[in-house]
This record gives sequence, structure tokens and C-alpha cells, in this order.
Amino acid sequence: MNILIDINHPAQVHYFRNLYHILKDRHNLVVTTKDVELQTRLLKAHDIPYISFGKKSDSLMGKFFRQTGYSLRSLKIMKEHDIDVAFGSSVSNVHAAKFCKAISIATTDSDLSVLPLSAKFVYPLANFLMTPDALAFQKVKNQICYPGFQELAYLHPQRFTPDQSVLAENDLSEHEPFFVLRFTAFKAHHDVGMYGLSLDQKQKLVLLLEKHGRVIITTETKHTQFEKYAAKSSPEKIHSLLYYAKMLICDSQTMTTEAAVLGTPAFRCNTFAGKLSVIEEIEKKYDLAYSYHPRHFDWMYERIKILLADPDLKEKWNLKRQRMLRQKIDVTAFWAWLLDNHPRSEMQVIKGECDFEQFKQKTWVE
Repeated sequence: MNILIDINHPAQVHYFRNLYHILKDRHNLVVTTKDVELQTRLLKAHDIPYISFGKKSDSLMGKFFRQTGYSLRSLKIMKEHDIDVAFGSSVSNVHAAKFCKAISIATTDSDLSVLPLSAKFVYPLANFLMTPDALAFQKVKNQICYPGFQELAYLHPQRFTPDQSVLAENDLSEHEPFFVLRFTAFKAHHDVGMYGLSLDQKQKLVLLLEKHGRVIITTETKHTQFEKYAAKSSPEKIHSLLYYAKMLICDSQTMTTEAAVLGTPAFRCNTFAGKLSVIEEIEKKYDLAYSYHPRHFDWMYERIKILLADPDLKEKWNLKRQRMLRQKIDVTAFWAWLLDNHPRSEMQVIKGECDFEQFKQKTWVE
């Protein structure tokens, strides 16, 4: 079978890299991406060949006009490679597939209410929409739901082993407490009108956390006063850094979930707080993360201080993580099964005929 996977964000390299290496010997795989430095760097680091669609635009109008070009290029690639399934979180995949034989499986873990353009112009055109079951309430036509999070495609114990060398690379000793801060730029089309931590709030967090350990910052924004806190390890090792960190504080959706599924207490402060069902599940059901609107920063600040005083913090979070893992699946294993068994598998899941227990790891060693 010929499969196209489109990469639109650095996180999606992680979502699909294990899937690529599992399927590459069984199917003909084509990977496409935009010319974004971190995306292409991660693809190269994980030995995944790709076709580039060229540069992205930061402006909303520029994104609109360039998207037409991306979709036309995607259609050309689908026809050249005789694509059977177009897979991923991709406008280009969905639109191009309507003009050839390919079946599109669109993936997302965001509520449609925060993706108005995609909800109107993309997902209704997809053959299937695949989401975590936290979004099953949306009742979208041909929605494939699975008991997991996209981040478990690469951070499930079956797929991830922390690399302790990341500590030495950041001049950290084995048991030295440290905190990771992540600041995002809010440039995606669904980020219009949304925002995260202010500069004053970021500075206040650094001053608090420095009293309790090292501070390491990874950021999409440019603040010279934070340069001395920059992570020294390569971007592909960020998940090992999160695993060993005492806490994550950020305004990023993806990294919040990543830290939580790794058993690291995660605080998120942005205007998406309370609007994303997947993170709401992580917070309300598993108590692994906390979300706050920036106007409630002081509430978050006080909660952080309470957790900082707990000497058994990581041990308690690891127990919560174990409970979560017992109920969730190895997402990559499920995706591989879905594609291996196309075209029957999609309807098996939709009709409730898929046994998800086969994708659960019964035991694991921490």
C-alpha cells in the first residue's frame, strides 16, 4: 500500500516517527513537510526522508494563499506515488485526496470549537477524522476514537526510554533539581487572538524557581534576558529533559501533555485553559497537569509554591502516571494496525468492533 504522511508541526515528527519505521518495510511511505528548520532537523535526526513544500508564512493571509500551493503540490505527489491513504493532521492531505483515489485520515487532538477553520473547511471533507476518545462527544461523521493521547505514540513506555546523558549535556548532576520552562509564539492560524505568559509573568516564575533548583528555558520567543537559561541539549532530547525535570511550567499545549504522560507535574498558562478536552482529561481525571488563564496567573503561582514544598512530588506523579498508562494504549501500535488492515479497520473501530486491549502494555518497569 502507498501511504502519504504530512508533517505540519515539529511535534508531528514525534507523533509519526515510530509509525514510519514500523511501516516502511511493509508499505511504500512518502513523507511531506514544510521547510521549517526544527521540523526538517527532527526528520533528519530520526532518519526519515521527506519532500519539502517550501517555506511557511507567519501571516494569516500568507498562510491562506500558500495553502493553495501546498494542496496542489500534495495532489501532484499523490498522483505520482499512486497514494492509497493520506494520513496526518493536514489540510493539504484532505483537500488533495478529494481529487484522486486516496482516502484521507485526518488526525487531531483539539476540540473543533478551537479549530473553526479546520472544522468548517477541512474535517468535513476528510474520509475519516481520528481523535483521542476524550473528543468522542463531538459525534463527527466517521470519527475514529481511541483510548490514548497522541503523545503516547512516542512517550508510551513501549516507545520511550529516557536518555540520562541529557543531564550532563545541560551541566546537571544526577539528582540536581531543575525546572523546564517553555514559551510559545502563538503563530498558528488557530492561535489568532490567543496568548500565553507575559514577560513579567515569565520573569516572576524564573525568580521563584531559581530558589529551588536550576531553570532551563526552551522558547519560540526572543528575550535576551533568558538566553543564559537556554537548554544545551539537542531538540530531539527534550523529552528526556522533561522526564527528569521536577516540574514544567509553560504556555504550550503539546509540551503540557508530554510532561504529564512522563510523570512530571505540568503547569500551563494561556487563553486555551479550560477549552481543550484532552488536557482537561489529563487534569480532571488523572491530576497530572494544571491549566490557568493568564489573568489567573497568581492562582497558578500559589499552586506552584505548594507543590515545590512537597519532597515526594515526583513519586506521587509517577503513581498517577501508572494509573493513566493502565487505561491508555500504545498509540503507535494502534495506528500501525489501522493502516496495515485498511480498508476494513476504520469501520471496525467506528462500529466498536476493535479490541483495544491488544494495544495495551500489561506491565512495564520504571
